[in-house]
Formats: sequence, structure tokens, C-alpha cells
Amino acid sequence: MTLKEQMAKEASLFLNPDEFGEYMDVDGHLTLGVWDEKLETAPAYYGATMDVIGVNTIERLLFLLPNGADPLPMPVPDQELDIDGQTWTVKDSKPEGAIIKLNLYRNES
Repeated sequence: MTLKEQMAKEASLFLNPDEFGEYMDVDGHLTLGVWDEKLETAPAYYGATMDVIGVNTIERLLFLLPNGADPLPMPVPDQELDIDGQTWTVKDSKPEGAIIKLNLYRNES
């Protein structure tokens, strides 16, 4: 087994729906993913130069398994994604082995 095959096997175990993973619709692509939740105020994202008093953003990490019959293209910064009916904006994305790691945000207030 090659290293790439081993990493894909481990990713599918981590994203197993019987363990941590859940099926989700990401821009029309059915894929397995795991959310890592955190909440930050808008100044943490926009910086201190904007007047954002009272605006909260939800920022989350999403780990996706892009493989399968309908693979998800690599998202890019500032791209909007529809994830299970909610619109999220990509802050950054990068491949980590067989998994795509997305840092996403959206306004809450």
C-alpha cells in the first residue's frame, strides 16, 4: 500500500459516519465532513479598522473528504459555499493529505 493510499484510508476512518463524520451537501456535492466549532467576534476577522460593534461572526473549521464519484473542487478564499442550505464564505482552504481543511465564516447577527 502506498503512503497516499494509507492516508486516504485513515481519512475515511476519521470521517466515518459511525464515528465523527456526517454526510453533507456542499455546493451540490454529497461528501463526508466533520465540523470543528468556534465563535469569534467580527473584529477578530475584520481587524480593528472597521466599526463592527454588535456584529458576530461564526467561524468554523470543516474537514471534508473530497473523494468519490462526485469530487468536490478545491474551494478558494472568498468563495461562497452552500453547505446544507447555509451560505458560508471561505477564509482559507488547504489540502491535508486526503482531506480538505476549510476555514469558513458567516455573519450571525
